[in-house]
Amino acid sequence: MSLAQDPAPISTQTERGRLQWGGIAVAALFAAVSLGVGGLLGTWQWDRAHARATPVEPDPRAAIAEVMRPGEGGRGEGRLVTASGTWEALPAALVAGKEIEGEEAVLLILPLRIGADDTGTGEAGTLPVLAGWLPAALAPDAVPELAGDAALTGYVRGGEGSAPPPGEPDVDGAFWIGSMSTAVLAQQWPAPLYSYMVVADEPAQGWNALPAPEQQTRLDFQSLTYSVEWWVFGVFGAVLALRWIRDNGRARPAEEDA
Repeated sequence: MSLAQDPAPISTQTERGRLQWGGIAVAALFAAVSLGVGGLLGTWQWDRAHARATPVEPDPRAAIAEVMRPGEGGRGEGRLVTASGTWEALPAALVAGKEIEGEEAVLLILPLRIGADDTGTGEAGTLPVLAGWLPAALAPDAVPELAGDAALTGYVRGGEGSAPPPGEPDVDGAFWIGSMSTAVLAQQWPAPLYSYMVVADEPAQGWNALPAPEQQTRLDFQSLTYSVEWWVFGVFGAVLALRWIRDNGRARPAEEDA
């Protein structure tokens, strides 16, 4: 009979090695920080990508000459401005084919002559003023006859592309246009004409004020890309930490023997 004895079995704990709680804690903290930072920065960029753009800037009002000038390219859209001048004894413009508050509407645009000292160019210019709206059936009989000096406040808005005039009956003191196009107005009113118009805060007498422009959602693809990248970085950092815990979270038997 052999007197040799079988070697004692090595415990599972020894085979697998002891847990290295210090390293595991550091790796777990790294994973949590990675997910937290990546998630927060990704969410911030996501919100920026879907920011609500307001058509009217909340800046303090500026004189019209500081924002735009007659005869120059359109600029300053959305800026709050003040303007003073004289109402021109010229036909007003009626814009047909609009819809406001669920009914067919006509817009009123009036010519305001800005003096040479207030345009910033040294010569007078004509400013189109969007002065209100009325239901289509009422507008032809409500064209105002404005004269004299005026001081108004409002915000700058761009025009529209040219469109053929509607087939509406002629109106005394006004002419019909198919869109809010300053290019069309330039054919009726004296030059130089401002490329953009001003929406008056106070409408012409007997007309309704234009409703405030709606906010628009602006999708920024660059910020959208950054948000995805931050989320990926956060998950990647957490995965690295978990892999480190899996591969190095226990001391090797050789290290324990040493």
